[in-house]
Amino acid sequence: MTDPTSDDRTVNPPNDAAGATTPTPRGEAAATDPMLELARAGDWRTLAALGRFGLAAQTLRLTHGGEPEVLDALAGLSEVEALVRNKAVPRAQQRFARIDRRPPDLVDWDGIAADLDALATAVPAVDRRELPEARAALVQLRTELFVAERDALLGTMAVVEGDPEAALVAFEAALVRDPNHVRALTNRGNVKLETGDVDGAIADYERAIKLDDTFANAHHNLGVAYRRKGNVAKSVSALRKAQRHAARRDAEEARASMKVGRVSTGSRRWLRWFGFAVVAGVVLWWLQQRGTI
Repeated sequence: MTDPTSDDRTVNPPNDAAGATTPTPRGEAAATDPMLELARAGDWRTLAALGRFGLAAQTLRLTHGGEPEVLDALAGLSEVEALVRNKAVPRAQQRFARIDRRPPDLVDWDGIAADLDALATAVPAVDRRELPEARAALVQLRTELFVAERDALLGTMAVVEGDPEAALVAFEAALVRDPNHVRALTNRGNVKLETGDVDGAIADYERAIKLDDTFANAHHNLGVAYRRKGNVAKSVSALRKAQRHAARRDAEEARASMKVGRVSTGSRRWLRWFGFAVVAGVVLWWLQQRGTI
């Protein structure tokens, strides 16, 4: 079966908290997303309470002119949520730490920090197939913000345990909470593909690609599904797109690693010169004490 835990990737979070002209969620979910009614009503506070931070920021900006402190916090929270959705929990923790202005009545800031710590344990535990450890971490979630991520992980765990029915229930629950959860959508397609619903799988993969065209796994699995239907041309096209996106992702990660390496090398060079200066200072002091200079 297509491995539901092999979808790690590092992507830039969607910029749906800035620069938009209408408070509309992306993708096919826009037509059925009940959050859109809250946006039309200008109810940004409810949207924020429900974890739809990008949409809340757009609504606040368009209907109330915007409050800089609140907008900055909502933008940061939107990026945190997107990074968690993409399994980049350490980056999400770093982004959360950079939210300097935190309106106390906006969200449960301590609860979100605790939830990120729990997910930092749960996500790699699922990937390692250490399911008891993952479950123990997931039950520690304190807020409603990461419910979709919890359900997506529970779906993956059900796949590992060989329970496709429970997996479908969990992935669908995740999508009710977050219609743009590309991993849950792709993994639901994986379950459908392996249980014989090839057309349903193709629909899920294509919707996932509309939400995030850079997700190589969705392209790859779409190619597999088309091959099972005997559509070789579409299969080859999808697989080639998967290869291109995977190569681009690997190149971006390599550049990021090189950048970190350069920063580390520079830091080590600075520390070396600092050490030389300290030694020289000690020698100078010792010579002065002896009256040599």
